[in-house]
Amino acid sequence: MNGPVAPPGKTDLVHARSVLVVAPHYDDEVLGCGGLLAQLGSAGAVVRVLFLSDSAGGSESPADRAYSELRRRESQAAGAILGVAGSEHLGLPDGGLDLQVDVATEGMRRALLAQRPDLLLAPSPLEVTSDHRAAFLALHRLLGAVRAGDALEPVVCDLRVLLYDINHAGYSDLLVDVSAEVPRLEAAMACYASQEARHPYLRAGLGLRAFRASSLAPEVRAAEGYRRLLARDFAVHGISSLTRALGGVAVAHEVTVGPRISVVVRTRNRPELLQQALSSLEASNYRRLEVVLVNDGGTTPVVRDDFTLPLVRVDLPRNVGRAGAANAGVAAATGDHLAFLDDDDLVDPEHFAVLSTLVGSAGVRGAYTDAAVGVYELDGALGWRLSERRLPYSRDFDADLLRVDNYIPFNTLLLERSLFQEVGELDSSLPFFEDWDFLIRLSEVTALHHLRQVTCEYRHFRGAGHHILGERPRERGDFLAMKERVLAKHARALTPALLSRVVDRMRAEQVETAEGMTAARRKAEDQEDRCHRSHGEVVALRGEQERLLAELGRRAHEIERLSTEGRGLRADLDRQSRELERVYGEESRGRAAVDEQTAHIGRLHAEIARLMDLVRGMESTRAWRLHRWWHRS
Repeated sequence: MNGPVAPPGKTDLVHARSVLVVAPHYDDEVLGCGGLLAQLGSAGAVVRVLFLSDSAGGSESPADRAYSELRRRESQAAGAILGVAGSEHLGLPDGGLDLQVDVATEGMRRALLAQRPDLLLAPSPLEVTSDHRAAFLALHRLLGAVRAGDALEPVVCDLRVLLYDINHAGYSDLLVDVSAEVPRLEAAMACYASQEARHPYLRAGLGLRAFRASSLAPEVRAAEGYRRLLARDFAVHGISSLTRALGGVAVAHEVTVGPRISVVVRTRNRPELLQQALSSLEASNYRRLEVVLVNDGGTTPVVRDDFTLPLVRVDLPRNVGRAGAANAGVAAATGDHLAFLDDDDLVDPEHFAVLSTLVGSAGVRGAYTDAAVGVYELDGALGWRLSERRLPYSRDFDADLLRVDNYIPFNTLLLERSLFQEVGELDSSLPFFEDWDFLIRLSEVTALHHLRQVTCEYRHFRGAGHHILGERPRERGDFLAMKERVLAKHARALTPALLSRVVDRMRAEQVETAEGMTAARRKAEDQEDRCHRSHGEVVALRGEQERLLAELGRRAHEIERLSTEGRGLRADLDRQSRELERVYGEESRGRAAVDEQTAHIGRLHAEIARLMDLVRGMESTRAWRLHRWWHRS
């Protein structure tokens, strides 16, 4: 997940059992993902919507409260059309979600725990509207802090997140064909008549869907675009880092008040990496920074003339090592608080603003966040490419465990400057693990506050030889030897009671991890078994399909044979029809002749009857009788 992506050339189907939609306002669920919701609801998924704001327009007047109630009723009607099973309403001030992020975060936590969805839909951080960006920030604050042991961890371990767009077209890696759902979208938005009267939101929404379809086949007239994430993406990225990875720029307000922080940057002959580290400091929204650049006996580094942060240079005449360079930086620093950044690491823009808030709390003299490990590999002419991002360390402060092993990356720390006078310098006799030794001594003076939030990146360049411990530190001959030296320095604190507590804690964590791995393995086996069963069903269906295709082939052959015979029979029938027509013609002519003969015979009979009547008339006369007497005589 690195920045913009090419638009997909095809659509995909989305399947889900239970769906939670995070909607900053009433109607965002329709405009952002209404087509997909209609599909999922029709397929039997349980769809619920968490509305964050009251959508009143940013006022608490009676008229606006009535408007909010109207929009709430409109949402119920629209939800019924889309197949929404239910909704929850936080009622936070419209236009002010950026001031209610904590409340929105807690509302999302409750909704996730109650519903346990397998799919979550939320606005993209690239949106123009501040409430939409605040909704994403609240989601990031929630999912970004989930760690092993959290009640939310089993709920979100397999959670899929789809980011939707409303008023800014983001870089989608998933397109869903919603052409058939357009009438339902139109009907759902018609329920939001109060909104449509103010602005033609539906027209804009359909326009965005038509734009999404421009890379697809002609029959796709409307498509919704989404960016796919997993819950772990929130855990290994800070808000700025994740927004950049999605192709956007995080909006962060400059912080110009607070403690002055001196950032000690150690460097030696790595100019390109140093420029990247300095650029990450320069991008910080916390402006009360001083950069103390310590050149550990290398070529004098070049810094831009227009570098925007106060810069203190420390050029050491010879290489004194990590601890010596850090000590030189601390001595030259003038800030109230101290932080550290090696030249091959990066900080997110919000890193120091977050830490300064923590150390400003009552009784907190030092605090630390989490650092994601970014693994980079050479990619030909493109140079170093991020290939992996993970979070190996995220542990709340535990002084006992710290005496046995280090779990606090040094670039995550912010400390009161006065702590260095109380604890003492970093041990220059240690070529590495100097930070661990310092932290052990620091834990004897004060506890540290931990925030489960990634705000910086610890970078590892495979094959570059940048890391002090190399590619495989445990294969170094002095790796365990240095650990032994640190442990020996603090051996008096490693009492049987402390070791038993640590061993018991680590064993409990190991058991919990093993149980989690066993559960995950069983889950994977169940999924594999389901896949096997599905594969068997697919094979059976494929066999049945092949049988049906063969039968269909035979039927087609039989149909062709019958069609051929039918064509022959039709030809015979045509010939017979013509013969019948001829016979019928001759019969008709014969019938006419018979009729004519019959009529002629009838005329002859009539003539004979007439003549007979004449004869009988003649025979009755006196002349005929005389004639007959004459002949007889």
